[in-house]
Amino acid sequence: MTGSGQESAGQPLSRGKRWFFGLFLALFLLCLLALAEFAARRLYTRIAPAAGRRAVASLRGGDESRRTGYFLQHPYLYYAYRPGFETFGRVQFNSHGHRGPERPVAKPPGVFRILALGGSTTVSFPYVPDPASAWPAQLERLLAETTGARVEVINGGLHAATTAELLAHYTFRNRYFDPDVVILHVGGNDGLALHFPNYDPEYTHYTHGWRNTSLTPRPLERTLLRSALARTLYAHWLDTVSLEATVGRDSILSLTPEECLENVRAAEPTGFARNVELLVREARADGATTLLFPFVHAPEERMRQDRMFGAYTASLLLSYEKDYAVLREIARREGLPIAEMPAGTIPAADFKDFCHLDEDGEQAKARFVADALVPLVRAWQQRGAGTR
Repeated sequence: MTGSGQESAGQPLSRGKRWFFGLFLALFLLCLLALAEFAARRLYTRIAPAAGRRAVASLRGGDESRRTGYFLQHPYLYYAYRPGFETFGRVQFNSHGHRGPERPVAKPPGVFRILALGGSTTVSFPYVPDPASAWPAQLERLLAETTGARVEVINGGLHAATTAELLAHYTFRNRYFDPDVVILHVGGNDGLALHFPNYDPEYTHYTHGWRNTSLTPRPLERTLLRSALARTLYAHWLDTVSLEATVGRDSILSLTPEECLENVRAAEPTGFARNVELLVREARADGATTLLFPFVHAPEERMRQDRMFGAYTASLLLSYEKDYAVLREIARREGLPIAEMPAGTIPAADFKDFCHLDEDGEQAKARFVADALVPLVRAWQQRGAGTR
């Protein structure tokens, strides 16, 4: 025999009670989610791993999606230096990605402005830790001391840049700084292009874009990542994803020294000639004179001692000579000054490797270029500062 109390205990909840219980449970879960969201917003940088946060920022389309160390990926320039990047206890690059102090785009009246373009042997980073010790900065001081003029030298060098990147940077960015002189310190990185088979003057035979992990958001994923809680969960999920990227160029180390020498002998630097000629024409159209400054390398004996590229000395020297011949011909045809540094001007001891210099070597390079530029500065002074 069962009592009425037992019968009521075994009966299901009424529809009204079930609705109330469901509503209470939903509100309770919403409160928990709101509390979790609040905590995630307050604690995101503390509880989400740094690598995961960078991956989340990349998915959301923030600056992290374009950053790789001190480089920024760029849709038109290919790559540029990250503004404000700091290392060695110093800010290395200004807001325009140039190495050195901040410069206004509009040239101040009465200033003789020089734009130095080239690869790592122009930007001198990270080989010379202090931007003020790089040869363009030393050149600025030497010219000011020698001529008494107000001189600005903008260090527009770019690590690993060929004349293709320098042309893009000049076209889209550097021309607007209105230089009086453009220095083209080139011939080294373009020489590498000759080392690979199936030479293409557009350099597509060994340049392939960025090598990195691609994070592409799926539909509505960016909307989801507006939530700090979702960002926290994603950051833990993507903690092992690396966003580090490298400029997608083949290395001559993938070929034997014999293969490289054969390729360099067979190829002509057509792309280098096209790019330099166009840079010269563009600079002239902008009212600037171009100083051609061929790539400077270590003495042959020092090159052969290089731990990484010493075995490729023969092909490297031949590629440089081919590029130098292009520069000499352009200088002759266009009536341009060319500053070709004689062998032995910089002691072998001042080279850190086969081409990069210490501070003493940078100073020697600055002095040599200053000697070539003093007549141009003097002529500008005689015409009246601020007119061309």
